[in-house]
Amino acid sequence: MSSFEAVCIAHHSLLPEAAELAERIVARYQDRCRWWVANEMTLAHEEADDRLRDTDLIITVGGDGTILRGMHAASLHSIPVLGVNMGRVGFMSEIDSRDALEGIEWYLKGNGRIDERAMLMATLGGDAGQSMHALNDVTVHRGAELRMIEVKAVVDDVELSTYRGDGLIVATSTGSTGYSLQLGGPVIDPNAPVFLLKAIAAHMSQFGGVVLDANSVLELTLDSTANATLTVDGYISRNIPEGDAVTISRSERCARFLRGGPKSGFWEGLSHRLGMRIGAVRRGEETSN
Repeated sequence: MSSFEAVCIAHHSLLPEAAELAERIVARYQDRCRWWVANEMTLAHEEADDRLRDTDLIITVGGDGTILRGMHAASLHSIPVLGVNMGRVGFMSEIDSRDALEGIEWYLKGNGRIDERAMLMATLGGDAGQSMHALNDVTVHRGAELRMIEVKAVVDDVELSTYRGDGLIVATSTGSTGYSLQLGGPVIDPNAPVFLLKAIAAHMSQFGGVVLDANSVLELTLDSTANATLTVDGYISRNIPEGDAVTISRSERCARFLRGGPKSGFWEGLSHRLGMRIGAVRRGEETSN
């Protein structure tokens, strides 16, 4: 991999320490490449999109939310993203903020590998509707009314089930460590070409979840009287008209992460972040005895 000539560094807009670290990184490596600074909100602006066309790398400084917004902008232009974590967990981050000032130099020299992740495309209102792309998940959930909704799920033109509850989530392999995990879903290998369909607070738990081939087409249709919302990656929301359908399929875009370690590093990182190491379990057992 060649070194990067033009780099955007995008920091969390509400964390002064993230902006400060971004400035320090730029100051330290200003002679290494051409820099421009944004935050995760301004990356969505048209002016930023024009600059992204000539950008080789995006470095995000914040948490997973900052990476999600950065990746939405990056995926349109196939730009790799390097995440610096200033949050608590940071499943998608590559470098901890404490190591960033020194550690980023290795990546700027062109070291590392590209880790490609599948994304989803959600279309509201049929072929003529608006399409949105998701790295983590797409949820169809009840609106402001405190009542359950009914959602019929059809996979590749075959009716799967009608779910009654707070809604449904469709998660990518990457998103399996996000909201889906909070709902009791499994952690999926990030390179597995599958998507997960799981109910949110279902009235009757017909399924613990359904794992779908990534090339499947899923159609979610609401009851004609339902008041529901479509949410993409936790921050893009659209109201769903009564009786309308949401079509979810694999996106033609893909997320490209810049990584330093081998693919197996995902499991080591997961173990560290979730406190799943055997030693931690043993210490807990010893304490309880």
